[in-house]
Amino acid sequence: MDKDSSKNLNFFRETNNLNEVIKILLFKKKSEPKNLDNLFQLGGAYRSLGNFDAALANYEEIIEYDETYTPAFRMIGTIINHNKNEKYLKKLEKLKEKNNLTATQKIDMYFALGKAYEDLKEKEKSAKYYILANTSKKEITKYNFKIHKEHFDQIYEIYKNIDFNDKKLNIKKNKKIIFICGLPRTGSTLFENIISSHKEVYSGGELPYLQRSVKKYFAENNKLIKDKILKNLNDQNIDFVNDYFKSLLNHDFSEKNVTDKQLDNFRWIGLIKLFFPNSKIILCKRNYKTNAVSIYKNNFSSGYNNWTNDPKDILNYIKYYNKFVNFWKKNFPNELFEVDYEEIVKHKDIVIREMINFCELNWDPNCLLFYKNKSPIKTASAFQARQPIYESSVEPDTVLFNNIFSDTDFIDI
Repeated sequence: MDKDSSKNLNFFRETNNLNEVIKILLFKKKSEPKNLDNLFQLGGAYRSLGNFDAALANYEEIIEYDETYTPAFRMIGTIINHNKNEKYLKKLEKLKEKNNLTATQKIDMYFALGKAYEDLKEKEKSAKYYILANTSKKEITKYNFKIHKEHFDQIYEIYKNIDFNDKKLNIKKNKKIIFICGLPRTGSTLFENIISSHKEVYSGGELPYLQRSVKKYFAENNKLIKDKILKNLNDQNIDFVNDYFKSLLNHDFSEKNVTDKQLDNFRWIGLIKLFFPNSKIILCKRNYKTNAVSIYKNNFSSGYNNWTNDPKDILNYIKYYNKFVNFWKKNFPNELFEVDYEEIVKHKDIVIREMINFCELNWDPNCLLFYKNKSPIKTASAFQARQPIYESSVEPDTVLFNNIFSDTDFIDI
């Protein structure tokens, strides 16, 4: 794909204009009908918009051209139940016997097989393939948690010595940001879908803008610089804030409230409270054992999430996440709203009303009909978040858990 088309695609995808993404890809398809990467992106755009039939058709088309394009199998598993359609599993089992697959192709194939056997309730087989997928990916990334540890420690040391009550800026914007933070697989996509079902809320999704602005104004050599933060605060400099809102102008919306579901913004909650004082922060929580297993089952594309392929790294990341969250709760005891996934499953109406009230929004009954929300969902939970809440989603995969964790791992979490 030429540079201009690729640039336009990235822009429209980032600004949630997926209809334009589809137009570009359909145009490209006319001249390059067998370009599998284009077809894969097209399937992803349809999937994000909730058009799962069109997404599935594109993934099937890919497989017809090249059965070794294993990411298509993995994505199929996110929108179907293999128990109702075993034809893809049969193709995967046949593909497994091939000797010419690359390591990356095998990883997607193993994740796809793990999901297929999970659907068929063959837990031991499912666990086997999830473990193969993750150990294979760890061999490629060679990830070392030291990378995140140094990053988290450096940020935490800066926050420890800042008086948050003394330094807040008095900024008023006509748009209010609802930041949704947490660990992956904690129901964040569901929570965003609920909140953005409100007529006064625009669904931003996983916006990269805060991270970019932090890097631009407060970092050097990928390290947060305390003096830069304090100088901006002391000078009442709002360039950092304006930079974030300037990026939002590329989105076409009129609502006064915007969700930002970039989960790892939990690192920047201190900056959010200092520079975005009228914002709201939702923290997503889920049973740690269930959460850890769910993280392990997913093949995350971002290099930031390479910690998800090793049980020890997952545990370490959760511990650091908790260290930050406990610190924020201590500093902002009445300014954070933690949503427990298990609680929303048990008491949907009550928790949803509490969440909407925390966001200082008038009640909108559409929030209970979140599964009808047409906003783009670009995460692995695109299918689940468009379904009514179901209790089976809180049940842990005990077989996989017992293969990779032990109960004692979670004692000090």
